[in-house]
Amino acid sequence: MKIKLPLLLLLLLTIFLTACNIQTVEKFEQMQEQERSVEPKSTNEQHEATEEMPSVDEEKQAEMKSGIDENSKDEKKQDKPKQDVQQENQEVVEQPKKEAEKKQEVTKAPNTKTEQTATNKTGDKEKTNTVTPPNEVQQQPATQKNTVTIAIRVDTLLKHWDKLDSNLQSEKYVPKNGIILKPTTYELLSEKDTVWDVLQRATKEYKIQMEYQGANENIYNSVYVEGINHLYEFSAGELSGWMYKVNGVYPNYGCSQYVLKDGDVIEWHYTVDLGRDLGNRWDGN
Repeated sequence: MKIKLPLLLLLLLTIFLTACNIQTVEKFEQMQEQERSVEPKSTNEQHEATEEMPSVDEEKQAEMKSGIDENSKDEKKQDKPKQDVQQENQEVVEQPKKEAEKKQEVTKAPNTKTEQTATNKTGDKEKTNTVTPPNEVQQQPATQKNTVTIAIRVDTLLKHWDKLDSNLQSEKYVPKNGIILKPTTYELLSEKDTVWDVLQRATKEYKIQMEYQGANENIYNSVYVEGINHLYEFSAGELSGWMYKVNGVYPNYGCSQYVLKDGDVIEWHYTVDLGRDLGNRWDGN
């Protein structure tokens, strides 16, 4: 029993001390919350305010023993790290705000180079729009093509059928309408195109038979057309053969010497009387 009594006393004393310690801790935390509600001007003023403020625990600390003082000191030491942590948290929160403000200032700051280039581009666009607007573009006139027309006819043979060689008296050589090639238009490929050049193109395109003498094979220094569609000179008598006219006129020189111009009309006709049956008299010169 003697041993149990001191133990009980110690237990009671420790319980009493812990209860007092809890009360002092609660009051100390309340005071700290009141101090935090007031806006701190600076960290130095906060420390001065905490030093000047009278502590409520001083009366009780005089009554308590050294154990209570040590507990209160330990609590103050624990509280100081809490304040440091709060200050660090505030600094961590404020740092991203400052960085965001700096970024905003950077974005707000005008970039002179980009603005100048932008203004230059807009100026160039305005210039191009004023110089060559889409609605006022002048259309270049299309290059005009020079063309001529050619036709091949044998109307006189229908009138002098009895003079034609019997082997050629067929619609294959002499069509009923007298037209071997109806009027056909061709483009002049150069300024030196002749009647002979256009005749060659037409007979090749429509596969019409043609035979001729070269310019170096006769005394006229010009191409001489001997036969077209198997109708030759002398096929309808000694005065028969092929003649051509341009714009209603029979020239007195060969077809390879007649240079054409835009709009010319060429006609090849078969004659049985040196052109007299066609309204033209040829004397052979």
